[in-house]
Amino acid sequence: MNAVTQIEGDARTAGVDYFDPDDYLINTLRRATANRQDIHLEVEGLGELVMLSVRGEYFAYVGDMAAFITAPQAKTRLTILAAGDHRIPESTQIGRNIDELMWQAAFYASQGRLMQGCYRDDVVELELWPNLSRLPHGPNAMRIAALLSRHPTSIFFAARLLKLEPAELYEFYSAARAAGFARAINRTPEEPKLEPHRNQSLLSSLMKKIAGL
Repeated sequence: MNAVTQIEGDARTAGVDYFDPDDYLINTLRRATANRQDIHLEVEGLGELVMLSVRGEYFAYVGDMAAFITAPQAKTRLTILAAGDHRIPESTQIGRNIDELMWQAAFYASQGRLMQGCYRDDVVELELWPNLSRLPHGPNAMRIAALLSRHPTSIFFAARLLKLEPAELYEFYSAARAAGFARAINRTPEEPKLEPHRNQSLLSSLMKKIAGL
């Protein structure tokens, strides 16, 4: 990295709080969808969730989604579902769209911070309008959506134009970007390399066998 690039990078990130998606459930979900894996997630005391990447649907049996989404990964049990697993709902059952789950995962993880890979000087275009009647959002989400859908604007300037705290723009952009509703039109997006999950249940069995040798 040369000096000019370093200065530009510092300018883009100065004064901005970020969260790392690797520390939250959002990364688990992204890895599964990128590799078309159907998964079952369970957090002790908070419920369970089935995500069917091939069908593009999810089924949540969760009372408090915010707590489920932000639970420590050490308390989250992941199982890769094979065809015919009893936890996979019948095809006649219709789940919710995965993009809505992605929105929730990023929104709750954000807590007013910007997701890594996004920048405050991104000129953002909202390509799909989120269903705000179903999704968590800030008090000014409608105004933000209206602006970014009609006039692609940088996150930094949008906050000033709408006279809002940047934290609300960071939550909205992080969620919209994770859901695939928004994109930065002034640069090539930084796409992480997402490896497929390995079955934790199988790994646990192998570790027990090794320990018993």
